[in-house]
Amino acid sequence: MVRIISGYYKGHLLKTNHNPNLRPTSDRVKESLFSILGNIEDLRVIDLFAGCGNLGLEAISRGAKSCIMVEQNIQQIKLIQENVRKLELEGDIEILKMDVLKFLSNPPEVDLILADPPYKYKYFNELFDLFLQQFSGIRIALEAGKELIIPEKLANYIESHRIMGETSLTIIKA
Repeated sequence: MVRIISGYYKGHLLKTNHNPNLRPTSDRVKESLFSILGNIEDLRVIDLFAGCGNLGLEAISRGAKSCIMVEQNIQQIKLIQENVRKLELEGDIEILKMDVLKFLSNPPEVDLILADPPYKYKYFNELFDLFLQQFSGIRIALEAGKELIIPEKLANYIESHRIMGETSLTIIKA
């Protein structure tokens, strides 16, 4: 069961599917993430690898001004659209069917990036390079498998790094 855990939409259930590649962020990890981030009111947010929209919808519930959700899988996009409609948030959320790396090659101005790639994502190095090139001065919250090693080139930008079970949660200020 995936639900929004805080804010205006607290308690609302989000629809998911049985996609074996979808691993929605657990309540415990989500609570830690947003606790570390603190107040996100009026921030412009990007939710990369959006899945069912879990992180982006949580951000909107907690007061984020807007959210762009980037997802490549059409079934997941339909799921996001359904969750957005259910909460009547069509005006606050933009959903893009696009590869994340392509999206990051020409990103809009934002304040916060929420990135939850598959734990076995093949392009972490390219993702890290794009974070460094494109996002000077913004915060990036990266949820990944606990075995992911953050490269040395990002070490000086890490604000927080925690391991929770099989998940690592890293906050980067690029």
